[in-house]
Amino acid sequence: MKGLKKILVYFGIILLLIFLLRGWIFRYAISYTKIGERNNIEITNSKLIKEINLAKQKKHLSINEIIAISNNITKRKLYFSTSKTSSNPNELFEKRAANCIGYASFFNAVANYLIKDQKEEKKYKANHLIGSISFLTINLHQFFDRPFFRDHDFNEIVIIETGEKIFVDPSISDYLGIDRISCQQ
Repeated sequence: MKGLKKILVYFGIILLLIFLLRGWIFRYAISYTKIGERNNIEITNSKLIKEINLAKQKKHLSINEIIAISNNITKRKLYFSTSKTSSNPNELFEKRAANCIGYASFFNAVANYLIKDQKEEKKYKANHLIGSISFLTINLHQFFDRPFFRDHDFNEIVIIETGEKIFVDPSISDYLGIDRISCQQ
């Protein structure tokens, strides 16, 4: 019995470490490669604009706060669907069901709305990217025949002055709580 308790304690510690380090493990094992871009869709839905304005609370936001607000609104308002859905954030706000294209489009529109609202267009830019996902350098898309899995959408936030790029996958953030991803250029 003593040996079983010891094994369970070690197993619990390992699970805790995996949970705490899940972002680092994910970024190490999974990488994205950009293969294209989609256009930004401007937000015109007055209810969505009101939701964004409520979330921002203070006047000036850092880029990390813009990313966090964009991610939080996306996670709160959308749920994942493998069905064909709209990618227009103005429609998604009402319909709520989205695939990876919709998640990335919604996040991108909210981020660009906040960047414009903060008058920071010369400092930051959010891009909606199309890419492929690899696990330890093995392209995962080759294992699927369905068109749904031919690529994956995610986002890039560019800090124009330094050229630094921050990559976010809002659908992964919603499911795994991982807010940053790695992307091979």
